[in-house]
Amino acid sequence: MLNSRIMISSSAVPSAALDLLITQGFDTTSVDELAATAGMSRSTFFRRFGSKENMVFADQEMIITHVKTTLAASSVSATQTLIDAAHVVFDQYTMNPEAAQLRHRLLSSVPSLRERELVSTHRYERAFYDFLSARELAASAPHRALCLGISAGLVAIHNDHLRLWLRDPSATDRERLARDVRLFLDRFVDLLDPSNAPKSSARSPRVVVSVLDEGSDEQTVLDAVAKALREHKK
Repeated sequence: MLNSRIMISSSAVPSAALDLLITQGFDTTSVDELAATAGMSRSTFFRRFGSKENMVFADQEMIITHVKTTLAASSVSATQTLIDAAHVVFDQYTMNPEAAQLRHRLLSSVPSLRERELVSTHRYERAFYDFLSARELAASAPHRALCLGISAGLVAIHNDHLRLWLRDPSATDRERLARDVRLFLDRFVDLLDPSNAPKSSARSPRVVVSVLDEGSDEQTVLDAVAKALREHKK
């Protein structure tokens, strides 16, 4: 299993800058004010982030790169790899609670940022689908549909746990996230991990025939069927 607890921090969004955007408003806060609050020059700010919006999502770019690296480097089962990738994202938020809470408040108050957040969600879905496709699990049309559903479902489960954590950090953790992701992915074990799929114990149906006289009463029919079943089991 890959180590998903490697914290991304080299270009982490400064919490003080996020707090300033919330306090003063996203549109009314200048780049100069953000740079000063973050303890850097205007030129350094533009070199590192490029814009106010890019600053808010700078960690997202790094996280999705980490997710893609995790997926590409994995040699374990598809199920475990997807759990590891979900941990990559979850860990980066929960390791810096202050920044995560501030970012959540900011995105909740700025519609344009929420729209970009949706784009990020689709990028995660695409990364998961590309991984499944690279494992040749999306070779047919039905399997492509399943892989698209798996990718979207994985993101939905992760985001649900993240929202729980943002409301109450004691409400969930990476172990409970892994449990729910595995519960979901196990429904597709025949596709994702066929070597661990349960063997079917279902037997082919057999037909038991009883020949009776026309007009036989109900008890006679039941007795004949019971006798035929007993003989069939011998």
